[in-house]
Amino acid sequence: MEEELRKLPLIPIEDHGGSGGMATIHTQSEPAVGQRFSITVKWPELQPVDMVVLVPARRYTAQGLDAQYGVPDEFEVELIDANGEVLRRLAREGPVSADPVRAGHPFVYQVDPPENSAGLRVVARRLRETKPGGEEWVHAWSEWFAFDGGVNLAAGIAAMGEGGGQPSAPWQWSDAFLTDGQTPLGLPELPEGDHADVGWLSEGRPSADKTVTLEIDLGRVRDFDRIRLFPAKRPTSDLPSGFGFPRKLSVTMAEQRGAGNLRVREFSLRNPGHNPVELRLEPQQARFLKLEATELWKVFEGYPAFLALSEIELLGPEGNVAAGAGVRSPDGMGNVVAPGARYWRAASLTDRFGPEGRIVPERDWLMAFEKRRILERKRHELLGEAARIERAWRNGAMWGLIGLIGIGLGLLVWLPIRYRVRERRELERVRERIAGDLHDEVGSNLGSIQMFADLAEGRSGPSDELKRIQRIAAETVSAVRDIVWLLRPHGAHRIGTAEHLRETASIMLEPLQWQFLADEEAWQVELNDEASRNLFLYYREALHNLLRHSKAKQATIHVSVDTGSFLLRISDDGMGIPEAKLERASTLRALRQRAEALAANFTVDTSESAGTKLNLSVPIELHRARDAAGA
Repeated sequence: MEEELRKLPLIPIEDHGGSGGMATIHTQSEPAVGQRFSITVKWPELQPVDMVVLVPARRYTAQGLDAQYGVPDEFEVELIDANGEVLRRLAREGPVSADPVRAGHPFVYQVDPPENSAGLRVVARRLRETKPGGEEWVHAWSEWFAFDGGVNLAAGIAAMGEGGGQPSAPWQWSDAFLTDGQTPLGLPELPEGDHADVGWLSEGRPSADKTVTLEIDLGRVRDFDRIRLFPAKRPTSDLPSGFGFPRKLSVTMAEQRGAGNLRVREFSLRNPGHNPVELRLEPQQARFLKLEATELWKVFEGYPAFLALSEIELLGPEGNVAAGAGVRSPDGMGNVVAPGARYWRAASLTDRFGPEGRIVPERDWLMAFEKRRILERKRHELLGEAARIERAWRNGAMWGLIGLIGIGLGLLVWLPIRYRVRERRELERVRERIAGDLHDEVGSNLGSIQMFADLAEGRSGPSDELKRIQRIAAETVSAVRDIVWLLRPHGAHRIGTAEHLRETASIMLEPLQWQFLADEEAWQVELNDEASRNLFLYYREALHNLLRHSKAKQATIHVSVDTGSFLLRISDDGMGIPEAKLERASTLRALRQRAEALAANFTVDTSESAGTKLNLSVPIELHRARDAAGA
């Protein structure tokens, strides 16, 4: 079973961008008499439907990922006629929240025999609460599919909600997003052995209006009517999904190279996240295609503009006619090493592989998710059966031990204590060894990277790339120091909390004028390991935001102790945070999460003229470090 699961796609945990889906807001969990909570999609005429797939929406909260945001706890799935009458009820689901393996998996329904229908409807019988206190219930889905063979009848069809209001986030929730082809599940690919290529990456351009060109030779004149573009996987976690996807694209088609019968189409594109994008054309006959990205992806001011894709398909009556076609570009960087000892190169754009596996039709991909769900359910049942057998044996052993408890009482008291003491010592030795290795090996290597970057800058002059290498190396050195500090919870060699904050600032705030102020009591404060971890993650995130967004020239960090609380204030003379942005839930979300984990009071004072002040008050008694002997 484990071998079979390795061949199937995983439900992703990370955010893949794209559209959120469709949602309706309700003021109660169940519809009143004569009322219906439903979402409906109707296509123009009766069509045979042989499979229906409903993909859950998702939301990231302070508690983590909700992979089934807005999915009703009880609902029915119906195929309907043009008048909305039920032709076939495909399923009645619920309670969904009781399913231990369902989270994030699509709901897949085979329709056998196929049903001629004019639409699809989901009727919610009971919604899950999405705001504590019974204030709001949401009915939401990311994407719907209604297949007739390999054709999705629901694609691009307008959706209609009944019995609820519209959400207040049109950039994420829209009726059109339910059938736009974008899901939170990533690209339609299946794992298939080791694959050396991840896609193609252009040279970096200083601005987004610098054109990048790709030329495709199909080998002979082929018929096609659609172009399908697959975004590249972001190479680093600090880049958004949809990295390198073009904003404007011009497509030129010809039967002969240099011929006069050129056909040109222009497309304006939005970032699809980690989802394929299909461009529809009139039926074409061509051998040569030229794709010109006339407006490139560029999200950061100091970051170059790029064009990056993982695959290009040309779809027609014969399927993907671009498979194995020749691709060349005067604007590429050649073979570039990507993470995982893989490569960016032009040949990977037509090799039928995405960055993580073989590209397959959406229908096969969605059925693979359903196969994974079935296997995971069976595995869950087998593990439950094994646990029941284990409990039965444990109970038998317990009754046997009762007869010997008088003899073994002393051993049962002494041996666990001895074992815990020995394990604690071993754990401390392991932590000390890991901390030493990180400090000596990783820290030394990172310091060398930073030194060589400085030497390179001195020889060839400053550049954005070298400054980025220097900044990342410095921040990583600081992160390693934090890890080493947390791994060494005791001993005379460990510096205090305030001293560690000061050293971290000396590394991260090197480009600015800064000062660190602390009162006498603050230098003596020592928090426990978990609180220290959350405090330093908050601190590093705050300094990172200050450097990246504030445009400040000076920064002040002040720590003090007052009425049993450890106070940390970070202030700058930057541009401040606009009030409208500060009111968004996503603004400073990471800082608020860390403050919540510390049970701390967190406030923000900001203005355009006075910069920004981040104030954190941590209750000391709640997080005070205990002596090693009493821990």
